[in-house]
Amino acid sequence: MTRTSLNGLVPGKLIGFTKHGLPVFSQAGGAPADVTDWIPIEYGSEVVQRVLAESAVERFGRPVPMSTRTKEIPRSAGLTVTANTTYSDDASANDSVILKARRHIARFSIDEDDLDDANSLVNVIATKSMDWAISYADEFDNSCLGVSAAESDTPSDLRPYTSLYKALRTTDSDVGYTADTNYLTWDDDNLSISASATGASAYEKFSALFEKVENGKYWNQAEMLVIAHPSFRSVMRLAMDGNGSPIFKESAYIDSATQRPVDTLFTTPIAWSRGARVSATATDNPTGNPLMFYVNRRYMARGDRSGPETQVAAARPQDDTDVTSVKFRVRKGFKLTHPLAASVLERTTN
Repeated sequence: MTRTSLNGLVPGKLIGFTKHGLPVFSQAGGAPADVTDWIPIEYGSEVVQRVLAESAVERFGRPVPMSTRTKEIPRSAGLTVTANTTYSDDASANDSVILKARRHIARFSIDEDDLDDANSLVNVIATKSMDWAISYADEFDNSCLGVSAAESDTPSDLRPYTSLYKALRTTDSDVGYTADTNYLTWDDDNLSISASATGASAYEKFSALFEKVENGKYWNQAEMLVIAHPSFRSVMRLAMDGNGSPIFKESAYIDSATQRPVDTLFTTPIAWSRGARVSATATDNPTGNPLMFYVNRRYMARGDRSGPETQVAAARPQDDTDVTSVKFRVRKGFKLTHPLAASVLERTTN
């Protein structure tokens, strides 16, 4: 590749790299972007595809485009329909919820002596981008699924959203939901695969988790999804129905988006998430109780203000050290628009 145009002039400034590592320059006469600008990571890149494969919310949340920091969206609580000769006003709670875009960020620095040429920079960024993709997927899922306190506008609180876990454990008078209505616990000392006198076996808890949503108007078989921490896999393998048939099937089919095998529980697809653990604050390495959700994915609103993007800055003359810094960021929002569209099972132990 050459940077020289027909008249021998450089066509423009470097504005980034393709997923194959080739440099991209601005066209002559256009408004050139500086190399320190935020550069979007291509959707088809390995980085974005890794995020989609690792993050349940990124992959299955209902996308809501955001051009501003906050956006108001309808709750979608249904519409009252009657068989009558005259019209009557809708009695549903058709209020709105607000999405707030939060930044999920990371940065690393490297001594410029280790960057002998442009290829070295590209390789370092590619490696660190994959590291970021995995950590971001875990942190974003934990933010949306497992944080145990309500969202905070104070960045240092590390509670960017009201998670599914918190929403299901909080009373919402606007829609008539009482705290813990769709919340269950399972003591993992009860590993029985068959029915027990107390109804505390794993099999019965899984069935009860589904029942919480199936009995309401927000259940839709085509939209239902299980989101679970991978520690539930070993338990699911042991669970059988009354005929001795497994309720958990590994690699039931291949997902068309990621080309990865999909597991199912009671024929419902499972999205495994390392972020599905209880945590006081959002983290990429939560250590609290594992969680399992049964949710109508249409009610998981994921606000998209900007996708993964990077910013590269070389050392300046006034800096004390010669290091190149690279930033990563995503700006996202999240909201469970109706608590009756989801249920949660918390795994506990004595």
